[in-house]
Amino acid sequence: MKRILLISVAVLLVVNIQAQLRFGVKAGVNFSKFNSKEQILQSDGAAGQIGLASQFKIPLIGLGVQPELLYSVNKGDDNSIGYFTVPVNLRWQPLPIPLIKPVILVGPYFGYAVNFKGFQSIRDNIKRFDWGIGLGGGVEIWKFQIEGRYNWGLQNLSERIKEFGLKSNVFTLSVIYFFH
Repeated sequence: MKRILLISVAVLLVVNIQAQLRFGVKAGVNFSKFNSKEQILQSDGAAGQIGLASQFKIPLIGLGVQPELLYSVNKGDDNSIGYFTVPVNLRWQPLPIPLIKPVILVGPYFGYAVNFKGFQSIRDNIKRFDWGIGLGGGVEIWKFQIEGRYNWGLQNLSERIKEFGLKSNVFTLSVIYFFH
């Protein structure tokens, strides 16, 4: 009897966890800006991002976690850096509206540069690892989440010239389609 009860509770927990977990695909456009303390490089541009998103809802006042794996291009004039980025967002749905649900997102992101274009004079001096903090919001309609997010780069991307202070800041507009 005790085993049957334990197995039943375990099955209910697994079913409940699966109901709270969703996966989807994400695509969007980045409006990025590279800037430096020395004003040597001030450039901005638009490029894209594509990847996978997941969402785990915590049954507590609309909270959840939304990790993503993206290929994202940060572009500035003729220069661009292609990153694999992993944003890990704390997600909050403040109002339980049935059809259109507002969403607030905040959390860190981590990126690793895999593709460089331009930056000829300083290309060898750019760090591959980038990180920062993001803040955004949007709405969830049916299986779609439409969001805007701003990522503040906190990592100095300049490898050898510390006073150069090269950072990447990105505003992103994107759509996620969740399968479940």
